[in-house]
Amino acid sequence: MKPNSKLLQRLRSWMGRYGQNDTLNRFLNNLALLLIVISFFIRTGWLLLIAVMLIGISYWRLFSKKIYQQVAINRGFQRFWSPIIRPFSRLKYQVKQHWQYRFFRCSQCHQRIRIPRHHGRVRITCPQCGHQFEAKV
Repeated sequence: MKPNSKLLQRLRSWMGRYGQNDTLNRFLNNLALLLIVISFFIRTGWLLLIAVMLIGISYWRLFSKKIYQQVAINRGFQRFWSPIIRPFSRLKYQVKQHWQYRFFRCSQCHQRIRIPRHHGRVRITCPQCGHQFEAKV
């Protein structure tokens, strides 16, 4: 089901609850799943107990009626989490773009320039400083 489907919106308004799988809830669920998998190999009960507690916290947040408080908690978590995850999401974006585009740097202002692949030899004009150079794309 889509995250913003009409059924979920109706269910959320009917329940009057937070009912959102936001960044913090996804993080808690993924961490709990990781701890459960690790506990199968290490055979310690306390890892499984922590995982169950994390799932409990996630469900408590999911069914909470204090919507504004849960949004504030999620925003605080995002302020902490975004700088950690940002380099990885940028790397993922660059790898994804690398199949379709070729990247160059201007020799004068070091501006990064993205040119579509498979156009042969082209003359590139830097959008920032206007410097022109030729390159094979």
